Amino acid sequence: MEHDGSMGRVLRFCEWVMRFAYTNLLWLFFTMIGLGVFGIMPATAALFAVMRKWIQGQDNVPVLQTFWREYKAEFLRSNLIGAVLAVIGLIIYIDLAFIYPSHFLLHALRFAIMIFGFLFISMLFYVFPLLVHFDWKKRLYVKFSLLLSVAYLQYTLVMLALTVALFFLLAYLPGIVPFFSVSLISYCHMRMVYAVLLKVEQQDGEPQEKHQAFYPRTR
Repeated sequence: MEHDGSMGRVLRFCEWVMRFAYTNLLWLFFTMIGLGVFGIMPATAALFAVMRKWIQGQDNVPVLQTFWREYKAEFLRSNLIGAVLAVIGLIIYIDLAFIYPSHFLLHALRFAIMIFGFLFISMLFYVFPLLVHFDWKKRLYVKFSLLLSVAYLQYTLVMLALTVALFFLLAYLPGIVPFFSVSLISYCHMRMVYAVLLKVEQQDGEPQEKHQAFYPRTR
């Protein structure tokens, strides 16, 4: 049934509210069945996979089946990538926590580590969107996440600003966290990164062969 005017917009808004709440609860459930540590990465990958399909216009995608399929498919790969990222993040954190800038060289070293930390956070915005969009070798996700985060810094900064704004909103309204936290953030990140990927594909009308070199296999 087609709805026009303000009533149609209200119904559409309510539909998206339910979508975000449902997928957020799915993310929590699948994270828990993976015992938390082993469930958070594949659950997040599955969540991004659903968001990607919505952004591509596949509104009628079976959410639960898609979530479960992607969760199983990405369980090992996402956990391996997550382990690598956790090690890198831990190294950066330890360096920042225990390097005290008592003289110039340590000041310079700490500043360099802070830059690496910013690049690491920026790279995280791209890892999951690339993971669900391309079928690559594991090392390529980290490599191209870093390259895209720098090459399209304006998009990266917008994602950073949106993430900070959402964190403030969630801190102000903690009651909505179980329903509209990870799903909202993942949707914003997936939409921004998808725009970056479309921009790269269409940039300067480059030949298809060059795109295939950059994108070995699209899912």
